[in-house]
Amino acid sequence: MLISVHVPKCAGTTFRLLIDQLYGNAVWHNYGIVFTKASARADLIPAGTRLIHGHFLADAFDEVVPSRRYITWVRHPVQRLVSNYYHFLRSPDMRDDCCRQLHERKLSIRQFSDLDWMQNETCRYLAGKPIDEFEFVGVSEKFSQSMRLFCATFGFGNLDEIPRANTNPDKMDGDYALSAEDFAYIADRNRADLALYDEAVLRLREKVLAPRKPPVRAPRAA
Repeated sequence: MLISVHVPKCAGTTFRLLIDQLYGNAVWHNYGIVFTKASARADLIPAGTRLIHGHFLADAFDEVVPSRRYITWVRHPVQRLVSNYYHFLRSPDMRDDCCRQLHERKLSIRQFSDLDWMQNETCRYLAGKPIDEFEFVGVSEKFSQSMRLFCATFGFGNLDEIPRANTNPDKMDGDYALSAEDFAYIADRNRADLALYDEAVLRLREKVLAPRKPPVRAPRAA
């Protein structure tokens, strides 16, 4: 069974559309309740489930799914946090403590990045599992290349059309614009996530982005 950890604002909603196409009713989506080891139970998993996807900690199903393969997506932590900030501004969810503080206290982007739950969020969701424990780690900024790797890893053909979902309609393609000072301020509060992100990008490059070496040809006989 695939365990797909959706770290917020890391292409997980777009990926959800794709896995729905690929796995259909065999996907069990988990949103609303952030499952942990203490709350996950085998009897909650619908019969026929092949893939569990949603906002939960990576070790949540360790004791209830004996044969499992982990997958996830990462994003540059500064861009992830800024994306989360603007998402909460345009689509408030007052059930979320960080969103509530943002609106009630009218937090700036720096103040928002000071909230404990907004710092090193990817590492928290991965629950201490190293990158090597995940069979697939997509990089949001390298979405097309990551999807090619996913399809190759799990035996699917290349998808001709890749939809994008849950993006900021007021944002142009590329990174969010930040001053150098704000970027450095946020990055400093997400050092663990930065290290993990760099490792994931390197791994992706080694698998699909590195230029292929030409085949070695035997020398012709004299």
